Amino acid sequence: MTKVHRPNNRRKLGVLAFGIMILLAIHAPKKVAASKSPSAFVETVIYSNKIAIFSKSYCPYCRRAKRVFSELKEQPYVVELDQRDDGYKIQNVLLDLVGRRTVPQVFVNGKHIGGADDLEVAVRNGVLQDLLGKK
Repeated sequence: MTKVHRPNNRRKLGVLAFGIMILLAIHAPKKVAASKSPSAFVETVIYSNKIAIFSKSYCPYCRRAKRVFSELKEQPYVVELDQRDDGYKIQNVLLDLVGRRTVPQVFVNGKHIGGADDLEVAVRNGVLQDLLGKK
């Protein structure tokens, strides 16, 4: 009688697991989708950027706030709410977060500065320069 070689169950499971891992690697998503939550987006913008401005492209106060940073040779990350489908949702998140849904809303190093008038006060009293490390 000829002895037939049969792999043991442990080896079969190892081969099967390896095959499954290869299939998962091949068919895995190439990029993880970002959270679709407006609040997660707002928090990511605020805490991932040195300067974040929630703005509307046509707003004169927003232009004034952006000009302040331009004069300081700083490049803010600007979210133009009027150019986004979820702009109104983001404004509602800002209302919950800082008590205002008006624009601009300026954040520096994760700290809420406020609107254009608040930003100008922060420039006059040196708070903005301190936050930016420009003193």
